[in-house]
Amino acid sequence: MPFKFQKIRSFPNVFLPLLILCLGAVIRLLFLGTVPGGMHQDEAIVAWNAFAVFNEGMDSAGNRYPIYMADWGDGHSPLYGWLLTPIYILTGGHVAPAYLSRLPQAIVSILTLWTVYLLMKRLFNSRAALWSLFLLAICPWHIMMSRWGLDVNLAPGFLIFGLYFFLKGLEKKGFLLLSAVFYGFSLYSYALLWPIVPFILALQILYCLYYKKLRIDKWSLLASLLLFLIALPLILFVLVNSDILPEITLPFMTIPRMPGYRGSEIAFQLSQMWANFRNALSILWHQNQGAPYDILLPWGLFYDIGRVFIVIGTLALLVRLFSAFRKKSFAGEYFLFAQLAGGAFSCVLVMASPHQINALYIPLVLSQAYGVWFVTDYLRKKSSAIGKIMPPLLAILYLICLLLFQRDYYTKYRQIASAYFAEGLEECIDYAREQCIEKNISVISVEKAAQWPRLLLYTETLPSEYLSTVVYDEPPAPASFENDGLHINTRIQFDELTRESIYVLYFTDMYAFEDDFILTRFHDWCVAVPRD
Repeated sequence: MPFKFQKIRSFPNVFLPLLILCLGAVIRLLFLGTVPGGMHQDEAIVAWNAFAVFNEGMDSAGNRYPIYMADWGDGHSPLYGWLLTPIYILTGGHVAPAYLSRLPQAIVSILTLWTVYLLMKRLFNSRAALWSLFLLAICPWHIMMSRWGLDVNLAPGFLIFGLYFFLKGLEKKGFLLLSAVFYGFSLYSYALLWPIVPFILALQILYCLYYKKLRIDKWSLLASLLLFLIALPLILFVLVNSDILPEITLPFMTIPRMPGYRGSEIAFQLSQMWANFRNALSILWHQNQGAPYDILLPWGLFYDIGRVFIVIGTLALLVRLFSAFRKKSFAGEYFLFAQLAGGAFSCVLVMASPHQINALYIPLVLSQAYGVWFVTDYLRKKSSAIGKIMPPLLAILYLICLLLFQRDYYTKYRQIASAYFAEGLEECIDYAREQCIEKNISVISVEKAAQWPRLLLYTETLPSEYLSTVVYDEPPAPASFENDGLHINTRIQFDELTRESIYVLYFTDMYAFEDDFILTRFHDWCVAVPRD
């Protein structure tokens, strides 16, 4: 009997966190390759660059092992491509299917769930940690971003990894090296983190030095040196693209000069910073700005109930932090505040879309959890009966929101996203290539909306073949390239249709081909084959 009672008492501390983690993992992995269907154009260019570097060591501009990928001309963060490399070992160098291409993001997101639990348990207690794990596991934003391979979506997880090992390093100094590694590699996930990471680290380090939780010793110096060495190629990249240094080409790495450089997007004037901040507040308030695939209404980023507790949690956090400052006591709340401050800093730097300020979202979820913990703890102290009832009632309410969100995600959102992610295009490309062999036709013309990175990916075009055959429209966008004896046009001249080409088009343009072509439809995309 005592043994069974002990097992029941241990349920919240052992089995419940694992149960929530499993729930979060299932939500993020179920139908990973088909919802959303197809691939986003940014997702496709990251996947193709990983394929290209794995097979031939260069990107679409011919840069050897570039520290930043050429892509659209202004660069793409390389970290996601690096994480995809082991996938290509499994596929024998062939393009990975969508579910494998998205697997690194899903895995990082699942690891983030558990790290958040350990982090909040270290900062506060088990109840705050459990709420943090639960609310992030069911968070609409985190679920949606976990399920497609956009490079910037790695940033929130790596920031949390860096913070967790920073806090562990206050007790066991060796963990400061791991913190430096994760903070360093976060810089390769998204360029907007370049000013954010130093800002957050400065807040954390100065606070810990003041309270003598951190000292300038061999471990802190080694961690600083390691972070600097990891960041050094990016520092050189900025200098190269600011015309201070020439392009750097080494046998094992290229620090390229980009045709376009996005450093000019950073705001330096107070008026622009204020405009950027208001834009970010509008995103958080309305939660319906950006592309339709960024946010699923009416659930938004955090559910409506989540926004209420974010406000409560943030206010409670600031009050307790102010009280700790007055008492000159070391407070875990400060580290959550530092993450919020870093996320807010990102809001003033650029005129953001929802995914560009994603460094703010996990701190907001943690503030939400802090708010729920604060309210339930307060009620528990005031009334034991209400205190016992409130946590399960809130959990049930959140789970109802999750169920309704999941219903809409696998129905309404899937339909919306399929148009933007070009679901069916891969099948069209495969079918068009088969028909080229059967009909002895050597040209495939694809509607411009398909976007050329998807064509490179779905045809498994190697960079050497691409660079030797490409004809540019406006660099870096190609007008055409060749693959395995096929000439592929990246747009259709509707006033010059010919029977010497097979066409891949969006379903709304089928009318132009109905008389002289046989149309085969895959979702919203079609293949038009000349009639015999």
